[in-house]
Amino acid sequence: MSNSMQAPGATVPPTAAASTDLLLKNFEDRIGELEKNSHKTIFKKLIESASASALFLGLVLTFASLHETFIAKPEAERITRLSQFNQAVNSAAKQRQELIKFSLDSSAPQLRLAMASAITPQILNDISTARAMLRDMKNEDVGIPQLLILINEAYTIGDFQIAGTFVARAIAKTDVTPYLRSEARRYQGKLFYATGEPAKGRAAFIEAMNTLADTPQNLPARAYVLADLVVAEYMMRDCDNGARDLQQFIEMSRGLYTQQRLQLGATVKDALTQLQGGSCPIPANFSDL
Repeated sequence: MSNSMQAPGATVPPTAAASTDLLLKNFEDRIGELEKNSHKTIFKKLIESASASALFLGLVLTFASLHETFIAKPEAERITRLSQFNQAVNSAAKQRQELIKFSLDSSAPQLRLAMASAITPQILNDISTARAMLRDMKNEDVGIPQLLILINEAYTIGDFQIAGTFVARAIAKTDVTPYLRSEARRYQGKLFYATGEPAKGRAAFIEAMNTLADTPQNLPARAYVLADLVVAEYMMRDCDNGARDLQQFIEMSRGLYTQQRLQLGATVKDALTQLQGGSCPIPANFSDL
């Protein structure tokens, strides 16, 4: 039997050339796989980096949009409303000052009436503008001094409904001095008397006076509130309360400086003089004023 013959079923050993080719093929496959994975990793990194950048940019734009919507724009609108409101208030006050000055300089009743007829519509327009602005304004953006100007103007022209709107806003403010709270209550009292509610009016006046501490420094302001109450009571023919409060005013005014006492006394006396002939008799202590 020849040596080259092999038993059936025996494995034929690979040749050197075949082994080399197989090794090279495996090596090439591994290199290709590595290159393939390397390209995927770089691409994936680019995708992830782009996604992160887009997300960050989206967050920045969203934050900017929210800031514009909820902070910057409302703040700009608030400043605009406040500016328009103050302009209306200042215009009404200026018109009233011009009317008073003209009345003092002119002795002709016809001219004073014509001036009042010309200015009153302008004041009404200012009041309407301020009222429209006030609806969308926060209490902390509105001061009682501005409201007092509007209350006085509305009260003077006889628009008690609008005056009541301004009074309500003034009463609602708590972050103010006792003097300003007292003034808000005083105007509330005047409004109650003007609308035929003397009991509520007197209570508001008393609260206005009690809001101010009973000190020498507050005595002029307390006397002024009481003087206003006396005039309102006599105008509404509340004779008994008027007489009692007039006596209290006379006693209180003795603690004032001479000039203050003369000014307040003359104001009350002039008002009561104009009301002579009404339902209330002339008070016995009228001469004490």
